[in-house]
Amino acid sequence: MVYVRYILIKEDEIKISNFIGLCIAKKNKSNSLLIKNNVKKEDIKLLIHTHSPLIVNFKILKRYKKKYRLNKLYYK
Repeated sequence: MVYVRYILIKEDEIKISNFIGLCIAKKNKSNSLLIKNNVKKEDIKLLIHTHSPLIVNFKILKRYKKKYRLNKLYYK
């Protein structure tokens, strides 16, 4: 489980948004993570660039010991 706080910029508003999810893919060339969360039976995926100035906070909450069947799954 990964916890990310990032700045969300809309037309004339600036908000700090939170996202908690499971890290599915990690790309080393672009230093980005693909995080997935299941909300109300719909999958939400968020692509985060780790060196972006819009990220306020980034934490690894839990590493899973159980093996998952997905091909790409990091921070288990």
